[in-house]
Amino acid sequence: MNPVKRTIPMNIPTRLCLLFLLLTPASSLATIAQSTPDLGNTFRWIHQDSDPQLWQQIEYAFREELAPDQPKADDNPMDVYQYKFFQKIGVVNHSALVIIGHRQTKELTRLTAYSQYWSALNFDLTSHQKTRIEHTEVMYGWKLLKLAKFGPSSIPDVTFAYETCTECDGVSLFFSLYFQQEKSGWALRPWASTTSSLLPPDNGLVINAPPDDEGILSSDCIFRILDARDNGFQKVAIRCKEVDETPHGRAKITDDTVLYSLSDGQFKPRRITDTSEIVALNAEMCRTNSRSPLCRLPAYMTITDEQSALIDEMFPKAPKTARDLAHFRRLEQTTAMSDIVSRCGKPDELGGSGIAIFIYHLKDGSIVAIGATGSAQPILYANHITTNGNSSSLLTTK
Repeated sequence: MNPVKRTIPMNIPTRLCLLFLLLTPASSLATIAQSTPDLGNTFRWIHQDSDPQLWQQIEYAFREELAPDQPKADDNPMDVYQYKFFQKIGVVNHSALVIIGHRQTKELTRLTAYSQYWSALNFDLTSHQKTRIEHTEVMYGWKLLKLAKFGPSSIPDVTFAYETCTECDGVSLFFSLYFQQEKSGWALRPWASTTSSLLPPDNGLVINAPPDDEGILSSDCIFRILDARDNGFQKVAIRCKEVDETPHGRAKITDDTVLYSLSDGQFKPRRITDTSEIVALNAEMCRTNSRSPLCRLPAYMTITDEQSALIDEMFPKAPKTARDLAHFRRLEQTTAMSDIVSRCGKPDELGGSGIAIFIYHLKDGSIVAIGATGSAQPILYANHITTNGNSSSLLTTK
């Protein structure tokens, strides 16, 4: 007995769809397919509430990494991390970027807050393979910055900063993770070399370096991921200025402004030498309310490379430059700059906008700024400016 053949009735919408396919040219269909967004190639952050099933899948895969440390009798309690958690999880295609936090205790205290750290790993949702990302195994003070478009890929870079150590003279580093399509995983973008010792490229960019030597009077850096322009790609600008004390005379000033952009898959630097461009970039980098003196002081008091050589011409002979505020107390407005130099030594920098501003760097990181119309004329003002930008007059009042 043959089975009964049944015809499934076709509803009207289905008929219209078939009619549309038959009447639409193949070229038009190809255009429609290309304009449809590829949701599988879209990066997204997931959360336990928004994607509970996927979150639980990754949580189960990382059960060993999330397991608390088991303390031993001879372990230092500060080296035992009994609370581990997912800080961020980002997913694209079948790959997940997993950021894990490590703490001694779940509740932070003043004693434990400084020692918590973070790690970044790749996780393949299909093969369940886990791999650590080089240079991200131990990151203190980890902070997510933003998603950035540095190149033509539709998948953004994940940018962040972290400290190399705690309770030490470590540095702050800027890192950028990009998605490698061929490996279906995340990796650090490489940085090209620079000629500046202040900006050593080691897969990350130094964005803050505290003084690590007694001879360094100050060391400041500012940076910013710039808004997209021209080709639609973003760039990274950084300025670092270091003031080093010398045995005699004025301090050695190292001031570098570098603009990084992506070329051939690698960030390549361009050192900025034009003063107007430095001023513009400095203002843009300071839009995030930086605490750096490079942002607290006007640009004409920090960008002085082109004028500092004049100091040696103006004051060929002078005693060793003073580094304590006591030497600058009780200045009078009738005092000439040449008299101050004979007492306090050569100023370290010469800036100004309309008038000359002679700048001395002190050992505590503060500065003395003295305004004058020339070396032989009476000074116009003398101010002490602290590292947080507070200013007070050093002139005596009668």
